[in-house]
Amino acid sequence: MKGVGALVCRVRRNGVKRPGSVKTVAMGRNRRFTAWDVGDDTYIFEDGVSGHFGERPSVLVVGKGVLKRGAKGRIMTMTTGNHSVAAFPLLDGRFWGFSHLSPARRGKVLVEETLCANVVDGKLEISQREVAPEKVFEADGWLTGVAGLSMADVVMGERNDATIEHYRRLGQEWRVKPLARTEAGMKAALAASVKRISSRISYYHSAKGVHFLSFPEFRRFAALARTEPDEFVRALRELTGVYEGNKTSFTRMPKYRGHHEIEFFGLVRGVGVGRLVPELEKIMEAVALGRIGRLGLIQKADEAAALYSSLLSRPEMADEESHAFVETLYMNITGEVYAIAGEGSTPAFDDRRTALPGATFVDGRPAFHPGADERSEVLLSNIRGFTSKDERIEYANVYELGVEGMQETAAGRGKTREIVYKTDRSPLEQSLVEKLLSRAGKGYASYMLARVQAFKALGIALSEYRILRRRAQTGRRPVDVYIRRRCEGEPLDSIPANYFRDAGDSSVEDPSVVLALASLMGDAAAQNMAMKKYDPAGGTPFFGVGKEIYEFEYDIAAGRVVPVRVSTCSVRASLGWPVLEYNDANLDRCFGFYIASFAGAFASYAAAHPAVAAADAAGAFMDGFERRTRAMEWRLSVMRDSFESFRPRLPPAFGFDRKWRFAMWALERQERRLESIRRLFFEKALAGGGPPAGGENA
Repeated sequence: MKGVGALVCRVRRNGVKRPGSVKTVAMGRNRRFTAWDVGDDTYIFEDGVSGHFGERPSVLVVGKGVLKRGAKGRIMTMTTGNHSVAAFPLLDGRFWGFSHLSPARRGKVLVEETLCANVVDGKLEISQREVAPEKVFEADGWLTGVAGLSMADVVMGERNDATIEHYRRLGQEWRVKPLARTEAGMKAALAASVKRISSRISYYHSAKGVHFLSFPEFRRFAALARTEPDEFVRALRELTGVYEGNKTSFTRMPKYRGHHEIEFFGLVRGVGVGRLVPELEKIMEAVALGRIGRLGLIQKADEAAALYSSLLSRPEMADEESHAFVETLYMNITGEVYAIAGEGSTPAFDDRRTALPGATFVDGRPAFHPGADERSEVLLSNIRGFTSKDERIEYANVYELGVEGMQETAAGRGKTREIVYKTDRSPLEQSLVEKLLSRAGKGYASYMLARVQAFKALGIALSEYRILRRRAQTGRRPVDVYIRRRCEGEPLDSIPANYFRDAGDSSVEDPSVVLALASLMGDAAAQNMAMKKYDPAGGTPFFGVGKEIYEFEYDIAAGRVVPVRVSTCSVRASLGWPVLEYNDANLDRCFGFYIASFAGAFASYAAAHPAVAAADAAGAFMDGFERRTRAMEWRLSVMRDSFESFRPRLPPAFGFDRKWRFAMWALERQERRLESIRRLFFEKALAGGGPPAGGENA
């Protein structure tokens, strides 16, 4: 047994059991609690809680000194109900007299000093709520130290800035629960959040402690009035009753930022407690006073469901399979809904990377985390080779970049990782990308490195690549791994919209920025064509699909952020053009293929930025294409001997020599044919248009 289950067993086996037990009545259920002391700490468990780990048991952690002045150690409670089931008897002193708090102080201690958590898949998922970050971190240190849980067993369920920054500086960002990247991932998170309190009703339990009741579940609850009236009444009492220790029902009890302990999902905040709760309370009152029979109960239950349906903010909120339902509820259970401006907005989920276990650096040396695999260990060990004498790594985090077609459960199985680290000699973080080579054959790593170095020498903006000496074991055979520095900037589709905005009027785009980016697109296209990128499987040169990274800088003269350069960060599919014949027919096919692809990507860009006429943007594109082409051809001409004599020792199967010579020959023709390439591009990009007045250099 692992995780929280192992902790419970260890406490019961090694702890000193306190005399007697404490019996309570909460939510219509008789409960009994037993306590064990382990040193200065005390663990209080509801009897039978170990058999309900699949129901997200509620956990509290609080310092004894908070409850009674001068007391040492901490208290952990665990119960099958919600957090109030243990909170009330703990704070009012019924639990073995631990608390000497006055009634006026109990609410403040519960909100600001008591850490709430739930057992999820055998792990403890922390909910910070209103507890100060430093107190959360202290409690985490106790849980992973004295209490004996591993780092992997304690998960931070809320993604707030202070928490993420703290664990990032420890190299432990992986311990902060990641946001789902896909709808399937969101659905899995919703399914994992389902929790009951004491009745048949199932809720979606949020990171802030709110129990969201969906309309489909409410409809199932209402149907119990027909089939099982006693269960209906029991559930109705859960929604409207006032239990021991509470001043109000759960549907009226404020929980977090306008939401209540039980909240009706899909309604604008305040509508549920103002319109639906009073109707449910009337039904409960009629039941309690014996004023309603079975048929009346069925009628009132149906009317309550109809009222709920009529109050929904959108019809999609009634359909658990709709994208709107899934995304909106996911925002609520993760707490993201509180971090965005206005309800109904869509948050920009970080769908690019997921943190993985790595290492915490102590005096510059890595202390590896549980769950860190061999790839991460190799990667973290290698970055020490990037540092200078007397330079120490302060922290590093390992991420897996988006795994196409795989669910969140497949984290760690992707080809690409990133390591972000900081040293004591640098004020800013640095970033390296690590990737498994796409082929495992002998010599392929050398073939890739030869292409990178050759194209960098031509002036193509590729990163620095290094093949690691230690290979990664994937499946049955080892695969080479390379590291490259991350290209600064953003792919075209990810450039923030405000970068395009006019400095004087933020409601419109600045034409100069649109033209500058079009020019950089042409620059990237020239590099792509020179590298002869071609993927035979998809018949694509991989242009305009996120492989080009655009960098911005602040221009003092312009008084704004402007685009300055573009990097071609991937060598994938380079030297891939399949026909190596030195004739005009092959050149026509080759250039026609690339120009068609470039024109398609440009047309999408032009349509998205109508502040500039498409013909003007196309002219800027080709200006950038020509400048880069002339620069590469010039380097080829002045160092021709070096380029032509470049013959790295590679397996003949890769055909590097023939492909490299063809690429050099084609680059010369690319420069000579710039005028005809411009005409062809305008024809494709503008659907029959021609270059603007003034000819090639307009």
